[in-house]
This record gives sequence, C-alpha cells and structure tokens, in this order.
Amino acid sequence: MKKRTMTLLLLLILSVMSMSGCTREEETLYNRSIVVDTQVLPFYESSLTYNAEPEEEIRSKLYTILNETLANLPGSIDYVIVNHEGEDLTDEFLVEKSPSHNEMKEMITKIKENGYLVVSKDAYRVTTIKKEIDALFDGKRQVVSSTLEKVLKDNRQAYKNKDYEGINQYLRKNSIKVYDPLPTQNN
Repeated sequence: MKKRTMTLLLLLILSVMSMSGCTREEETLYNRSIVVDTQVLPFYESSLTYNAEPEEEIRSKLYTILNETLANLPGSIDYVIVNHEGEDLTDEFLVEKSPSHNEMKEMITKIKENGYLVVSKDAYRVTTIKKEIDALFDGKRQVVSSTLEKVLKDNRQAYKNKDYEGINQYLRKNSIKVYDPLPTQNN
C-alpha cells in the first residue's frame, strides 16, 4: 500500500512539474530579452524568433564596420553586432584585412544562425515583448500604419487575457509597427 501511494504521489509531482514547465516556457517567450533596433519594433520580427534581415543588408552593415576598423578612420562605428541580451559581439568579427567573399558569407551565416543582429550603435535597446506591449497599452508607444486608439480598442480583450500572441497576429496582419516616440535606454 505504501509503495502504491508513493508511486501515485511521484506521478502527481511529475505531472505538476511538467504542466508548470509548459506554462513557464510560454511565459518566457514574452519575458525573454529581445533587441530593438532604433525606435521601431515589430514584435513579431523580434530577435527572439528570427533574424529576418536580408543578407544584403547584413553584408552592407558588416562592410561599414570592417572598413571603418581596417582604415582606422576617425569617428564612431555606425553598427555593432549583438546577441539577444544586447551583448556586443563586434570584436569577434573584426579581421586584419578585408574579408574574401567566402569569409564574408561565413560571417553572415554565423550572424543568421545565431540570431545575432547588426544594429545601429547608438539606437538599440534590450527589452521584452511583454514590456513593449505593456508600454503600448500604457500610452508610451505610438504606431505606424494605423491609429493607436483603434489598435488598443481592437486588442483590449486580448491584452486583458494576456494573449500576446493574439496581439502579435493582429499587428502582423495589419502591417503595424510600434515605436517609442522618446527613445530611452530603460523603457
């Protein structure tokens, strides 16, 4: 009898752990760090899910970084390479001479496979999707391609239910981007 009770108890504990693990995973999707380049954030294209930047744009930004470094030009580098936490990884990509076509392709592959972003040095921040949606509903963000009132009205119930994915789908379907009108590092 004791053995059966212990087995049932163990099964109960395991099921609770696995159920809470699923919930935790869903929550971390919106609580994990993402990188926002400049003031525009399409939540659904964040660094969390996919680095959607075309290879040509990455190549162009890399050339800007490398040419400025190789030529020892005065002034600041326009772009940096960062991970989801905003950690600057630019030094890992710097080389002593201009990279060959294949070397450049390898750099681009490394950036895309790891979900790194090549962002404006002075115009990026680390945030979370939840934080950005909260800021949107607190009136601290603006929208492009629509009116803020309509976006908030259409998504009021989804926000109340913490259905961030529903809000993402709405933004994607309507090609709406959200931006911070007053760029700050900690918003």
